[in-house]
Amino acid sequence: MSALDLLLVIPHQPDSARILSGSTGITPPLGVGYIASWVRAGGFSVKILDNSIERLSPSAFAAFVGREKPFAVGLSICTSAHNTSAELAALVKGAGADIHVISGGVHPSALPREILKNRDFDFAVKGEGEETIAELLSALRGKSPLSEVKGIFYRDASGAVVETEDRPFFSSLDDIPFPAYDLMPMGRYTLPASRRLTDKPVGAIVTSRGCPYKCAFCSHNSVFRGGVRFRSTGNVIGEIKLLVEKHGVGEILIWDDSFLMRKPRALEICSLIRRECPGLLWTCSSRVDHMDEELAAALYSAGCREVLFGVESGSQKVLDSIEKKTTLEQARRAVTACRRHGLLSFCSFILGTPEETEATARETLAFALDLDPDFAIFCIFAPMPGSAFFDRLTAEGRFSVENADWDRYINLMSSELPLISAGELGREELVRLQKEFFRRFYFRPSYVWKRLKMLRSRQHLYQQWRGLKSLLQLQLSRIGGGK
Repeated sequence: MSALDLLLVIPHQPDSARILSGSTGITPPLGVGYIASWVRAGGFSVKILDNSIERLSPSAFAAFVGREKPFAVGLSICTSAHNTSAELAALVKGAGADIHVISGGVHPSALPREILKNRDFDFAVKGEGEETIAELLSALRGKSPLSEVKGIFYRDASGAVVETEDRPFFSSLDDIPFPAYDLMPMGRYTLPASRRLTDKPVGAIVTSRGCPYKCAFCSHNSVFRGGVRFRSTGNVIGEIKLLVEKHGVGEILIWDDSFLMRKPRALEICSLIRRECPGLLWTCSSRVDHMDEELAAALYSAGCREVLFGVESGSQKVLDSIEKKTTLEQARRAVTACRRHGLLSFCSFILGTPEETEATARETLAFALDLDPDFAIFCIFAPMPGSAFFDRLTAEGRFSVENADWDRYINLMSSELPLISAGELGREELVRLQKEFFRRFYFRPSYVWKRLKMLRSRQHLYQQWRGLKSLLQLQLSRIGGGK
């Protein structure tokens, strides 16, 4: 019998992310961390290999698996890492054909049957994985039939794919132990250059799961099915104190889709952080329609220094077409509130959604320049599995899962052309526009001067250089028809 019950692996990103990797961060893998803590509490032995940090070569990875001899390996798969995940699964099977390979995460939740077409994957977990993987390990040890494990897909003896009943969500997120940070290389994680505030160790948390909104480009509902659940404020501050006191974390990124969704709760968490963890700096994300003056003031007083907004477009027509349910005026008010209260604003835009034209894309650039947030990114649309746009484009025959090159799902600073063109703009034109928009936003003399005036330390200068280097690499790359 294997000494190690479960090895959880975070696959590395593909080579198409090499431009982005210079400025992007790698934060603790919270989903895997929760699974590790849950199965460990159930009596199973577990380890985490974060290959986005370790970057083991194929031979080194195979040797690692051979030494550990795990009973099962779980791969947490996002869409852009599908191909590297498949490579790792093949290496696992090469190290031991009897090792059970389990896939989980957003991509397998959206396309479980597609995942299982690859014989190196034995199982696909749909939705939340904590209870599912613990029960699956018990079943594989012979304690119960596979058919009784809710939330999985697997092949039966004839090779047919079997789908079990959906697993109900946790009624209380407080019932899940904190992520197994002791199994992660905590001192080696960092944040994106645009969100790095100090030179101290970094952490990340989620205070809720799910999102009640139904943006047509988003795939999160493939895991959480349109619901949202919140941890108690006491549970949240308990994890933050653990990160600060045990792991020396000096800044935190809150990963919630919209941390400000429930205003009284957000205000209470701010009050607790201010009282229990003075001096801690952090950033969060929010919808533009959730931000107001009171929240902005409370965030800053509690150590928050930056808020990311998914503005998505400078065209109201496009915003309506993607079911964002926000307005340009709400975006203006949100960024203005940040500016008034000392918060940095970070706005994310998407180019190339199905209703995009060059005119609407130009509206986005004009709006971004007029809005003048502290940071802006311009992503190129990709139909994410599990999203409404993915289903629509697939049904229309404009996208084929069978022929998809998942490495092309790096939609920000990719070294490859986008996977498809969903609107009237071609793939090369989208890349040219992305380059132009980044150039015109960040290389303005007024913007450069603003950033220089805000430099606080050599570490801060280094973080700004990380971002600038990636911008320059994107501008000099030959994708999209030259510079």
